[in-house]
Amino acid sequence: MNDVWNSDLSANVEDVIKNVFHRAPDPSRDGVVLWGRSGQLEAYNTAVLDLLDIPAGTLSLGMDASDIHALQRTHRDVGLLNGFTSDPEIGDLTLATPRENLRVLLESGRMVRVDSRPCNDGGLATVLTELTPADSQFVAGDGDIPALRDILEDCPVGVLVLCNETNACLVANTPLKSWLGSGFLEALAAMPPRPVGEEPGGLEAALADPYFSMTMTEYEVQHVAADGETRWILLSGRPVAFEGRAARIIWFRDISIRKRQAQDLQRKVAEKTRQLEEALHRADLASLAKTQFLANMSHELRTPLNSIIGFSDLLQKEMFGPIGSERYVEFVHHIHSAGAHLLELINDILDVSRIELGEMGLKEDLFDIGRSVSATIAMIRPKLAEKEHSFTAELPNGPIGFRGDERQVRQVLMNLLTNAVKFTDPNGEIVLGLAVDPESGIALSVKDNGIGIRERDLDRVLNPFEQAIDETYSRSIEGAGLGLYLSRAIARAHGGDLTVESQFGQGTTVTVTLPAERLRPLE
Repeated sequence: MNDVWNSDLSANVEDVIKNVFHRAPDPSRDGVVLWGRSGQLEAYNTAVLDLLDIPAGTLSLGMDASDIHALQRTHRDVGLLNGFTSDPEIGDLTLATPRENLRVLLESGRMVRVDSRPCNDGGLATVLTELTPADSQFVAGDGDIPALRDILEDCPVGVLVLCNETNACLVANTPLKSWLGSGFLEALAAMPPRPVGEEPGGLEAALADPYFSMTMTEYEVQHVAADGETRWILLSGRPVAFEGRAARIIWFRDISIRKRQAQDLQRKVAEKTRQLEEALHRADLASLAKTQFLANMSHELRTPLNSIIGFSDLLQKEMFGPIGSERYVEFVHHIHSAGAHLLELINDILDVSRIELGEMGLKEDLFDIGRSVSATIAMIRPKLAEKEHSFTAELPNGPIGFRGDERQVRQVLMNLLTNAVKFTDPNGEIVLGLAVDPESGIALSVKDNGIGIRERDLDRVLNPFEQAIDETYSRSIEGAGLGLYLSRAIARAHGGDLTVESQFGQGTTVTVTLPAERLRPLE
Protein backbone atom coordinates (compact mmCIF):
# COMPACT_ATOMS: atom_id res chain seq x y z
CA MET A 1 0.00 0.00 0.00
CA ASN A 2 1.20 3.56 -0.76
CA ASP A 3 -0.30 7.04 -1.19
CA VAL A 4 -1.68 6.15 -4.64
CA TRP A 5 -2.52 2.42 -4.57
CA ASN A 6 -4.32 -0.08 -2.39
CA SER A 7 -3.09 -3.44 -3.70
CA ASP A 8 -2.31 -6.99 -2.68
CA LEU A 9 -0.41 -7.67 -5.90
CA SER A 10 3.22 -8.71 -5.68
CA ALA A 11 3.92 -6.83 -8.93
CA ASN A 12 3.78 -3.10 -9.56
CA VAL A 13 0.24 -2.15 -10.63
CA GLU A 14 1.53 0.20 -13.36
CA ASP A 15 3.43 -2.74 -14.84
CA VAL A 16 0.33 -4.94 -14.81
CA ILE A 17 -1.77 -2.44 -16.80
CA LYS A 18 1.10 -1.39 -19.04
CA ASN A 19 0.19 -1.57 -22.76
CA VAL A 20 -3.39 -2.62 -21.88
CA PHE A 21 -4.93 0.73 -22.92
CA HIS A 22 -4.25 2.83 -26.00
CA ARG A 23 -3.45 5.72 -23.67
CA ALA A 24 -1.75 4.85 -20.39
CA PRO A 25 -3.86 6.09 -17.43
CA ASP A 26 -2.50 8.63 -14.97
CA PRO A 27 -2.97 6.98 -11.53
CA SER A 28 -2.70 10.34 -9.78
CA ARG A 29 -5.74 11.67 -11.70
CA ASP A 30 -7.59 8.75 -13.30
CA GLY A 31 -9.50 6.24 -11.23
CA VAL A 32 -8.16 2.70 -11.78
CA VAL A 33 -9.40 -0.65 -10.46
CA LEU A 34 -7.87 -4.05 -11.22
CA TRP A 35 -9.88 -7.29 -11.08
CA GLY A 36 -8.19 -10.68 -10.87
CA ARG A 37 -9.13 -13.56 -13.15
CA SER A 38 -11.04 -15.09 -10.20
CA GLY A 39 -13.35 -12.07 -10.11
CA GLN A 40 -11.94 -10.44 -6.95
CA LEU A 41 -10.74 -6.87 -6.55
CA GLU A 42 -6.94 -6.91 -6.50
CA ALA A 43 -6.04 -3.21 -6.64
CA TYR A 44 -7.55 0.30 -6.74
CA ASN A 45 -6.17 3.81 -6.41
CA THR A 46 -7.29 6.75 -4.27
CA ALA A 47 -8.36 8.75 -7.33
CA VAL A 48 -11.28 6.38 -7.93
CA LEU A 49 -12.66 7.19 -4.48
CA ASP A 50 -12.53 10.92 -5.26
CA LEU A 51 -14.16 10.58 -8.70
CA LEU A 52 -17.05 8.48 -7.39
CA ASP A 53 -17.35 10.57 -4.22
CA ILE A 54 -17.22 7.54 -1.94
CA PRO A 55 -15.48 7.51 1.46
CA ALA A 56 -12.27 5.66 2.17
CA GLY A 57 -12.93 2.10 3.32
CA THR A 58 -15.93 1.65 1.01
CA LEU A 59 -13.84 -0.51 -1.30
CA SER A 60 -11.76 -3.37 0.06
CA LEU A 61 -9.42 -5.81 -1.56
CA GLY A 62 -10.97 -9.21 -2.23
CA MET A 63 -14.45 -7.84 -3.02
CA ASP A 64 -16.30 -9.54 -5.86
CA ALA A 65 -19.13 -8.65 -8.23
CA SER A 66 -21.85 -9.42 -5.68
CA ASP A 67 -20.23 -7.01 -3.20
CA ILE A 68 -20.28 -4.25 -5.83
CA HIS A 69 -23.98 -4.93 -6.42
CA ALA A 70 -24.64 -4.54 -2.71
CA LEU A 71 -22.74 -1.22 -2.63
CA GLN A 72 -24.86 0.18 -5.46
CA ARG A 73 -27.80 0.52 -3.08
CA THR A 74 -26.01 3.42 -1.36
CA HIS A 75 -23.40 4.43 -3.96
CA ARG A 76 -24.96 3.98 -7.37
CA ASP A 77 -21.95 5.00 -9.46
CA VAL A 78 -19.77 2.27 -7.98
CA GLY A 79 -21.43 -0.08 -10.47
CA LEU A 80 -19.18 1.40 -13.17
CA LEU A 81 -16.25 -0.44 -11.59
CA ASN A 82 -17.77 -3.88 -11.99
CA GLY A 83 -16.03 -5.56 -14.90
CA PHE A 84 -17.90 -8.84 -14.48
CA THR A 85 -21.51 -9.65 -15.30
CA SER A 86 -23.16 -11.30 -12.33
CA ASP A 87 -26.34 -12.23 -10.58
CA PRO A 88 -27.17 -9.52 -8.04
CA GLU A 89 -27.37 -12.05 -5.23
CA ILE A 90 -24.72 -14.70 -5.74
CA GLY A 91 -22.37 -13.24 -8.35
CA ASP A 92 -20.97 -14.79 -11.48
CA LEU A 93 -17.41 -14.70 -12.80
CA THR A 94 -18.33 -14.17 -16.45
CA LEU A 95 -16.13 -11.46 -17.95
CA ALA A 96 -18.23 -8.60 -19.27
CA THR A 97 -17.78 -7.16 -22.74
CA PRO A 98 -14.84 -4.69 -22.67
CA ARG A 99 -15.94 -1.04 -22.64
CA GLU A 100 -14.32 1.66 -24.68
CA ASN A 101 -15.04 5.38 -24.38
CA LEU A 102 -18.32 4.96 -22.45
CA ARG A 103 -19.36 8.42 -21.27
CA VAL A 104 -21.38 8.64 -18.07
CA LEU A 105 -22.79 11.49 -16.03
CA LEU A 106 -22.17 10.73 -12.35
CA GLU A 107 -24.52 11.55 -9.49
CA SER A 108 -22.13 14.33 -8.52
CA GLY A 109 -22.65 15.97 -11.93
CA ARG A 110 -19.16 15.11 -13.16
CA MET A 111 -18.80 13.54 -16.62
CA VAL A 112 -16.39 10.60 -16.89
CA ARG A 113 -15.21 8.27 -19.61
CA VAL A 114 -15.14 4.57 -18.67
CA ASP A 115 -12.73 2.15 -20.35
CA SER A 116 -12.40 -1.55 -19.44
CA ARG A 117 -9.87 -3.88 -21.01
CA PRO A 118 -8.67 -7.44 -20.27
CA CYS A 119 -5.18 -7.77 -18.83
CA ASN A 120 -2.52 -10.19 -19.95
CA ASP A 121 -2.95 -12.33 -16.81
CA GLY A 122 -6.65 -12.91 -17.48
CA GLY A 123 -7.98 -10.19 -15.19
CA LEU A 124 -9.67 -6.92 -16.10
CA ALA A 125 -8.66 -3.27 -15.63
CA THR A 126 -11.21 -0.40 -15.51
CA VAL A 127 -10.21 3.25 -15.83
CA LEU A 128 -12.41 6.30 -15.06
CA THR A 129 -11.23 9.57 -16.62
CA GLU A 130 -12.97 12.84 -15.77
CA LEU A 131 -14.02 14.84 -18.85
CA THR A 132 -14.23 18.57 -19.29
CA PRO A 133 -16.83 20.06 -21.67
CA ALA A 134 -14.05 20.47 -24.23
CA ASP A 135 -13.26 16.73 -24.01
CA SER A 136 -16.80 15.58 -24.83
CA GLN A 137 -17.50 14.41 -28.33
CA PHE A 138 -21.23 14.46 -27.68
CA VAL A 139 -21.66 18.20 -27.13
CA ALA A 140 -24.01 19.84 -29.59
CA GLY A 141 -23.55 23.59 -29.88
CA ASP A 142 -26.34 26.02 -30.67
CA GLY A 143 -25.34 26.13 -34.32
CA ASP A 144 -25.41 22.35 -34.60
CA ILE A 145 -28.88 21.82 -33.13
CA PRO A 146 -30.97 22.25 -36.32
CA ALA A 147 -28.70 19.94 -38.32
CA LEU A 148 -28.68 17.41 -35.49
CA ARG A 149 -32.48 17.47 -35.25
CA ASP A 150 -32.72 16.85 -39.01
CA ILE A 151 -30.33 13.89 -38.75
CA LEU A 152 -32.28 12.38 -35.87
CA GLU A 153 -35.58 12.92 -37.65
CA ASP A 154 -34.34 11.05 -40.71
CA CYS A 155 -33.23 8.02 -38.67
CA PRO A 156 -35.22 4.88 -39.58
CA VAL A 157 -35.25 3.85 -35.90
CA GLY A 158 -36.83 5.65 -32.98
CA VAL A 159 -34.70 8.36 -31.33
CA LEU A 160 -35.41 10.08 -28.02
CA VAL A 161 -33.36 12.78 -26.25
CA LEU A 162 -34.30 13.40 -22.61
CA CYS A 163 -33.09 16.01 -20.15
CA ASN A 164 -31.34 14.39 -17.20
CA GLU A 165 -32.64 16.91 -14.65
CA THR A 166 -36.34 16.96 -15.57
CA ASN A 167 -36.94 14.05 -18.01
CA ALA A 168 -38.28 16.66 -20.45
CA CYS A 169 -38.39 15.46 -24.05
CA LEU A 170 -35.86 17.45 -26.09
CA VAL A 171 -36.10 15.40 -29.30
CA ALA A 172 -38.48 12.67 -30.42
CA ASN A 173 -38.44 11.69 -34.10
CA THR A 174 -41.46 10.61 -36.14
CA PRO A 175 -40.90 6.80 -35.96
CA LEU A 176 -40.77 7.04 -32.17
CA LYS A 177 -43.92 9.19 -31.91
CA SER A 178 -45.82 6.76 -34.13
CA TRP A 179 -44.82 3.89 -31.88
CA LEU A 180 -45.33 5.41 -28.45
CA GLY A 181 -47.82 8.22 -29.05
CA SER A 182 -47.76 11.73 -27.65
CA GLY A 183 -49.51 10.67 -24.44
CA PHE A 184 -46.62 8.41 -23.43
CA LEU A 185 -44.04 11.17 -23.94
CA GLU A 186 -46.14 13.65 -21.92
CA ALA A 187 -46.50 11.14 -19.08
CA LEU A 188 -42.75 10.48 -19.16
CA ALA A 189 -41.98 14.21 -18.91
CA ALA A 190 -44.22 14.42 -15.83
CA MET A 191 -42.21 11.69 -14.06
CA PRO A 192 -39.26 12.98 -12.01
CA PRO A 193 -35.90 11.25 -12.52
CA ARG A 194 -35.65 8.27 -10.20
CA PRO A 195 -33.25 5.29 -9.87
CA VAL A 196 -34.59 1.85 -10.71
CA GLY A 197 -31.52 -0.38 -10.19
CA GLU A 198 -30.35 -2.99 -12.69
CA GLU A 199 -33.72 -4.52 -13.64
CA PRO A 200 -36.23 -1.70 -14.14
CA GLY A 201 -38.97 -3.82 -15.65
CA GLY A 202 -41.17 -1.70 -17.95
CA LEU A 203 -40.25 0.92 -20.55
CA GLU A 204 -41.40 3.86 -18.41
CA ALA A 205 -39.17 2.88 -15.50
CA ALA A 206 -36.18 2.31 -17.76
CA LEU A 207 -36.48 5.75 -19.36
CA ALA A 208 -37.20 7.57 -16.08
CA ASP A 209 -33.79 6.65 -14.64
CA PRO A 210 -31.15 8.89 -16.29
CA TYR A 211 -28.24 6.71 -15.20
CA PHE A 212 -29.79 3.45 -16.39
CA SER A 213 -31.11 4.79 -19.69
CA MET A 214 -27.83 6.51 -20.64
CA THR A 215 -25.80 3.32 -20.04
CA MET A 216 -28.17 0.78 -21.61
CA THR A 217 -26.64 -1.61 -24.13
CA GLU A 218 -29.20 -3.61 -26.12
CA TYR A 219 -31.74 -3.74 -23.30
CA GLU A 220 -34.91 -5.60 -24.36
CA VAL A 221 -38.32 -4.50 -23.09
CA GLN A 222 -41.93 -5.27 -24.01
CA HIS A 223 -44.39 -2.40 -24.43
CA VAL A 224 -47.92 -1.81 -25.71
CA ALA A 225 -47.56 0.64 -28.60
CA ALA A 226 -49.96 3.45 -29.53
CA ASP A 227 -51.73 1.18 -32.04
CA GLY A 228 -52.52 -1.32 -29.26
CA GLU A 229 -50.05 -3.91 -30.48
CA THR A 230 -47.53 -5.34 -28.02
CA ARG A 231 -44.02 -4.79 -29.33
CA TRP A 232 -40.55 -5.86 -28.31
CA ILE A 233 -38.15 -2.90 -28.27
CA LEU A 234 -34.35 -2.97 -28.14
CA LEU A 235 -32.95 0.07 -26.29
CA SER A 236 -29.45 1.57 -26.28
CA GLY A 237 -28.45 4.84 -24.63
CA ARG A 238 -25.54 7.24 -24.26
CA PRO A 239 -25.01 10.53 -22.41
CA VAL A 240 -24.98 13.73 -24.47
CA ALA A 241 -24.77 17.48 -23.85
CA PHE A 242 -27.70 19.03 -25.76
CA GLU A 243 -28.56 22.75 -25.89
CA GLY A 244 -26.34 23.34 -22.89
CA ARG A 245 -28.07 20.68 -20.77
CA ALA A 246 -26.92 17.27 -19.59
CA ALA A 247 -29.06 14.77 -21.43
CA ARG A 248 -29.12 11.25 -22.80
CA ILE A 249 -29.95 9.96 -26.26
CA ILE A 250 -31.83 6.66 -26.53
CA TRP A 251 -32.22 4.55 -29.66
CA PHE A 252 -35.35 2.40 -30.14
CA ARG A 253 -35.35 -0.61 -32.47
CA ASP A 254 -38.45 -2.71 -33.08
CA ILE A 255 -37.42 -6.37 -32.72
CA SER A 256 -40.95 -7.81 -32.53
CA ILE A 257 -40.57 -9.88 -35.70
CA ARG A 258 -37.27 -11.33 -34.51
CA LYS A 259 -38.79 -12.13 -31.11
CA ARG A 260 -41.84 -13.79 -32.68
CA GLN A 261 -39.60 -15.87 -34.91
CA ALA A 262 -37.53 -16.91 -31.91
CA GLN A 263 -40.68 -17.77 -29.94
CA ASP A 264 -42.08 -19.72 -32.90
CA LEU A 265 -38.81 -21.62 -33.14
CA GLN A 266 -38.91 -22.37 -29.42
CA ARG A 267 -42.48 -23.63 -29.73
CA LYS A 268 -41.54 -25.83 -32.67
CA VAL A 269 -38.53 -27.19 -30.82
CA ALA A 270 -40.68 -27.86 -27.75
CA GLU A 271 -43.31 -29.61 -29.91
CA LYS A 272 -40.69 -31.71 -31.67
CA THR A 273 -39.13 -32.58 -28.31
CA ARG A 274 -42.55 -33.64 -27.02
CA GLN A 275 -43.16 -35.78 -30.12
CA LEU A 276 -39.74 -37.41 -29.81
CA GLU A 277 -40.34 -38.11 -26.12
CA GLU A 278 -43.69 -39.69 -26.95
CA ALA A 279 -42.10 -41.76 -29.73
CA LEU A 280 -39.34 -42.85 -27.36
CA HIS A 281 -41.93 -43.78 -24.74
CA ARG A 282 -43.86 -45.83 -27.32
CA ALA A 283 -40.64 -47.51 -28.41
CA ASP A 284 -39.82 -48.34 -24.78
CA LEU A 285 -43.28 -49.82 -24.31
CA ALA A 286 -42.92 -51.84 -27.51
CA SER A 287 -39.49 -53.05 -26.43
CA LEU A 288 -40.85 -54.00 -23.02
CA ALA A 289 -43.76 -55.85 -24.64
CA LYS A 290 -41.32 -57.67 -26.93
CA THR A 291 -39.10 -58.61 -24.00
CA GLN A 292 -42.03 -59.86 -21.95
CA PHE A 293 -43.32 -61.82 -24.95
CA LEU A 294 -39.94 -63.49 -25.44
CA ALA A 295 -39.76 -64.33 -21.75
CA ASN A 296 -43.29 -65.81 -21.71
CA MET A 297 -42.82 -67.75 -24.95
CA SER A 298 -39.46 -69.09 -23.80
CA HIS A 299 -41.03 -70.40 -20.62
CA GLU A 300 -43.85 -71.96 -22.62
CA LEU A 301 -41.39 -73.64 -25.01
CA ARG A 302 -39.12 -75.00 -22.30
CA THR A 303 -41.75 -77.36 -20.83
CA PRO A 304 -42.47 -79.42 -23.98
CA LEU A 305 -38.82 -79.16 -25.04
CA ASN A 306 -37.63 -80.67 -21.76
CA SER A 307 -40.04 -83.55 -22.39
CA ILE A 308 -38.64 -84.06 -25.89
CA ILE A 309 -35.07 -84.05 -24.60
CA GLY A 310 -35.93 -86.34 -21.68
CA PHE A 311 -37.81 -88.95 -23.76
CA SER A 312 -35.18 -88.90 -26.52
CA ASP A 313 -32.54 -89.50 -23.87
CA LEU A 314 -34.46 -92.53 -22.64
CA LEU A 315 -34.75 -93.81 -26.19
CA GLN A 316 -31.01 -93.31 -26.82
CA LYS A 317 -30.18 -95.38 -23.74
CA GLU A 318 -32.81 -98.01 -24.70
CA MET A 319 -33.83 -98.22 -21.06
CA PHE A 320 -37.02 -100.17 -21.84
CA GLY A 321 -35.59 -102.43 -24.51
CA PRO A 322 -33.96 -102.15 -27.93
CA ILE A 323 -35.47 -99.74 -30.48
CA GLY A 324 -34.89 -101.95 -33.43
CA SER A 325 -33.55 -100.34 -36.57
CA GLU A 326 -30.23 -98.51 -36.31
CA ARG A 327 -31.73 -95.70 -38.40
CA TYR A 328 -34.18 -95.05 -35.57
CA VAL A 329 -31.27 -94.81 -33.12
CA GLU A 330 -29.64 -92.23 -35.40
CA PHE A 331 -32.90 -90.28 -35.64
CA VAL A 332 -33.28 -90.23 -31.85
CA HIS A 333 -29.72 -88.92 -31.53
CA HIS A 334 -30.52 -86.07 -33.93
CA ILE A 335 -33.71 -85.28 -32.02
CA HIS A 336 -31.81 -85.15 -28.74
CA SER A 337 -29.01 -82.94 -30.16
CA ALA A 338 -31.44 -80.53 -31.83
CA GLY A 339 -33.52 -80.30 -28.68
CA ALA A 340 -30.46 -79.59 -26.52
CA HIS A 341 -29.32 -76.86 -28.92
CA LEU A 342 -32.77 -75.30 -28.98
CA LEU A 343 -32.89 -75.37 -25.16
CA GLU A 344 -29.56 -73.51 -25.00
CA LEU A 345 -30.95 -70.88 -27.36
CA ILE A 346 -34.15 -70.49 -25.32
CA ASN A 347 -32.14 -70.15 -22.11
CA ASP A 348 -30.05 -67.41 -23.72
CA ILE A 349 -33.19 -65.57 -24.80
CA LEU A 350 -34.53 -65.85 -21.27
CA ASP A 351 -31.30 -64.36 -19.93
CA VAL A 352 -31.58 -61.46 -22.39
CA SER A 353 -35.15 -60.86 -21.24
CA ARG A 354 -34.06 -60.80 -17.60
CA ILE A 355 -31.30 -58.30 -18.38
CA GLU A 356 -33.65 -55.95 -20.28
CA LEU A 357 -36.24 -56.22 -17.51
CA GLY A 358 -33.61 -55.53 -14.85
CA GLU A 359 -34.22 -58.91 -13.23
CA MET A 360 -30.80 -60.46 -13.71
CA GLY A 361 -29.55 -61.28 -10.23
CA LEU A 362 -26.43 -62.96 -8.93
CA LYS A 363 -26.50 -66.05 -6.72
CA GLU A 364 -23.17 -65.31 -5.06
CA ASP A 365 -21.03 -67.86 -3.33
CA LEU A 366 -17.33 -68.42 -2.67
CA PHE A 367 -15.77 -70.87 -5.16
CA ASP A 368 -12.47 -71.79 -6.79
CA ILE A 369 -12.56 -70.01 -10.15
CA GLY A 370 -9.58 -72.02 -11.38
CA ARG A 371 -11.45 -75.27 -10.88
CA SER A 372 -14.53 -73.80 -12.62
CA VAL A 373 -12.37 -72.90 -15.61
CA SER A 374 -10.95 -76.43 -15.72
CA ALA A 375 -14.44 -77.96 -15.56
CA THR A 376 -15.61 -75.74 -18.43
CA ILE A 377 -12.59 -76.75 -20.52
CA ALA A 378 -13.52 -80.40 -20.00
CA MET A 379 -17.01 -79.70 -21.33
CA ILE A 380 -15.73 -77.97 -24.49
CA ARG A 381 -13.04 -80.55 -25.35
CA PRO A 382 -15.31 -82.73 -27.57
CA LYS A 383 -16.02 -79.70 -29.80
CA LEU A 384 -12.30 -78.85 -29.88
CA ALA A 385 -11.50 -82.41 -30.92
CA GLU A 386 -14.25 -82.44 -33.55
CA LYS A 387 -12.56 -79.55 -35.43
CA GLU A 388 -9.05 -80.75 -34.51
CA HIS A 389 -8.10 -77.44 -32.88
CA SER A 390 -4.85 -76.94 -31.02
CA PHE A 391 -5.81 -75.80 -27.53
CA THR A 392 -3.61 -74.32 -24.79
CA ALA A 393 -4.71 -73.30 -21.29
CA GLU A 394 -2.46 -70.99 -19.28
CA LEU A 395 -3.70 -71.31 -15.70
CA PRO A 396 -2.06 -70.32 -12.41
CA ASN A 397 -1.10 -72.97 -9.88
CA GLY A 398 -3.20 -73.42 -6.78
CA PRO A 399 -6.78 -72.52 -5.90
CA ILE A 400 -8.20 -69.03 -6.56
CA GLY A 401 -10.99 -67.93 -4.25
CA PHE A 402 -13.65 -65.79 -5.93
CA ARG A 403 -17.01 -64.56 -4.67
CA GLY A 404 -19.65 -64.45 -7.39
CA ASP A 405 -22.19 -66.47 -9.33
CA GLU A 406 -20.31 -69.64 -10.37
CA ARG A 407 -22.91 -70.76 -12.92
CA GLN A 408 -22.80 -67.43 -14.71
CA VAL A 409 -18.99 -67.28 -14.66
CA ARG A 410 -18.93 -70.71 -16.28
CA GLN A 411 -21.48 -69.51 -18.83
CA VAL A 412 -19.19 -66.60 -19.76
CA LEU A 413 -16.22 -68.90 -20.37
CA MET A 414 -18.37 -71.40 -22.25
CA ASN A 415 -19.66 -68.62 -24.52
CA LEU A 416 -16.15 -67.38 -25.27
CA LEU A 417 -14.77 -70.85 -25.97
CA THR A 418 -17.79 -71.80 -28.09
CA ASN A 419 -17.36 -68.67 -30.22
CA ALA A 420 -13.65 -69.40 -30.66
CA VAL A 421 -14.41 -72.94 -31.82
CA LYS A 422 -17.21 -71.86 -34.17
CA PHE A 423 -15.39 -68.98 -35.83
CA THR A 424 -12.04 -70.74 -36.28
CA ASP A 425 -11.47 -73.04 -39.25
CA PRO A 426 -10.40 -76.66 -38.58
CA ASN A 427 -6.86 -77.17 -37.26
CA GLY A 428 -6.88 -73.70 -35.73
CA GLU A 429 -5.24 -72.48 -32.54
CA ILE A 430 -7.07 -71.40 -29.38
CA VAL A 431 -5.38 -70.13 -26.22
CA LEU A 432 -7.14 -69.60 -22.89
CA GLY A 433 -5.47 -67.44 -20.26
CA LEU A 434 -6.33 -66.83 -16.61
CA ALA A 435 -4.29 -64.14 -14.84
CA VAL A 436 -4.77 -63.07 -11.21
CA ASP A 437 -3.43 -59.88 -9.66
CA PRO A 438 -4.27 -58.78 -6.09
CA GLU A 439 -4.42 -55.12 -7.26
CA SER A 440 -6.12 -55.27 -10.67
CA GLY A 441 -8.16 -58.45 -10.21
CA ILE A 442 -8.81 -61.29 -12.66
CA ALA A 443 -8.28 -61.25 -16.43
CA LEU A 444 -9.82 -64.17 -18.33
CA SER A 445 -8.97 -64.19 -22.04
CA VAL A 446 -9.67 -66.43 -25.03
CA LYS A 447 -7.55 -65.92 -28.15
CA ASP A 448 -8.03 -67.61 -31.54
CA ASN A 449 -6.65 -67.35 -35.07
CA GLY A 450 -10.07 -67.54 -36.67
CA ILE A 451 -11.86 -65.37 -39.23
CA GLY A 452 -11.69 -62.23 -37.07
CA ILE A 453 -13.96 -59.19 -37.00
CA ARG A 454 -13.77 -56.05 -39.10
CA GLU A 455 -13.03 -52.89 -37.11
CA ARG A 456 -16.36 -51.32 -38.09
CA ASP A 457 -18.20 -54.30 -36.56
CA LEU A 458 -16.42 -54.44 -33.18
CA ASP A 459 -19.12 -52.45 -31.37
CA ARG A 460 -21.98 -54.16 -33.20
CA VAL A 461 -21.03 -57.69 -32.14
CA LEU A 462 -21.66 -56.69 -28.52
CA ASN A 463 -25.34 -56.08 -29.28
CA PRO A 464 -27.90 -58.87 -28.89
CA PHE A 465 -28.71 -60.97 -31.98
CA GLU A 466 -25.71 -59.58 -33.89
CA GLN A 467 -23.01 -61.51 -35.74
CA ALA A 468 -20.32 -59.88 -37.89
CA ILE A 469 -19.46 -62.67 -40.30
CA ASP A 470 -19.23 -63.05 -44.06
CA GLU A 471 -22.06 -64.64 -46.02
CA THR A 472 -19.78 -67.59 -46.75
CA TYR A 473 -19.83 -68.42 -43.03
CA SER A 474 -23.33 -67.30 -42.07
CA ARG A 475 -25.14 -70.43 -43.21
CA SER A 476 -22.73 -72.88 -41.61
CA ILE A 477 -22.35 -71.24 -38.21
CA GLU A 478 -25.07 -71.80 -35.64
CA GLY A 479 -26.09 -69.34 -32.95
CA ALA A 480 -28.28 -66.30 -32.36
CA GLY A 481 -25.52 -63.78 -31.65
CA LEU A 482 -26.17 -63.56 -27.91
CA GLY A 483 -22.93 -64.91 -26.44
CA LEU A 484 -20.86 -61.73 -26.24
CA TYR A 485 -23.84 -59.61 -25.17
CA LEU A 486 -24.68 -61.97 -22.30
CA SER A 487 -21.04 -62.39 -21.30
CA ARG A 488 -20.48 -58.64 -21.05
CA ALA A 489 -23.71 -58.24 -19.03
CA ILE A 490 -22.58 -60.95 -16.60
CA ALA A 491 -19.11 -59.41 -16.29
CA ARG A 492 -20.57 -55.98 -15.57
CA ALA A 493 -22.99 -57.43 -13.04
CA HIS A 494 -19.90 -58.63 -11.18
CA GLY A 495 -18.30 -55.18 -11.42
CA GLY A 496 -16.05 -56.06 -14.36
CA ASP A 497 -16.19 -55.67 -18.14
CA LEU A 498 -15.58 -57.38 -21.48
CA THR A 499 -13.42 -56.10 -24.35
CA VAL A 500 -12.87 -57.39 -27.89
CA GLU A 501 -9.71 -57.01 -29.96
CA SER A 502 -9.67 -58.39 -33.48
CA GLN A 503 -8.13 -58.17 -36.92
CA PHE A 504 -10.13 -59.43 -39.83
CA GLY A 505 -8.63 -62.63 -41.23
CA GLN A 506 -6.14 -63.02 -38.36
CA GLY A 507 -8.14 -63.76 -35.24
CA THR A 508 -9.85 -62.41 -32.15
CA THR A 509 -9.04 -61.96 -28.47
CA VAL A 510 -11.87 -61.51 -25.97
CA THR A 511 -10.92 -60.49 -22.43
CA VAL A 512 -13.15 -60.49 -19.37
CA THR A 513 -11.95 -58.56 -16.32
CA LEU A 514 -13.33 -59.08 -12.81
CA PRO A 515 -12.60 -56.78 -9.85
CA ALA A 516 -9.97 -57.54 -7.22
CA GLU A 517 -12.40 -56.93 -4.36
CA ARG A 518 -14.14 -60.21 -5.26
CA LEU A 519 -10.99 -62.24 -4.61
CA ARG A 520 -11.27 -64.13 -1.32
CA PRO A 521 -9.15 -66.73 0.46
CA LEU A 522 -10.64 -70.21 0.33
CA GLU A 523 -11.31 -71.77 3.71
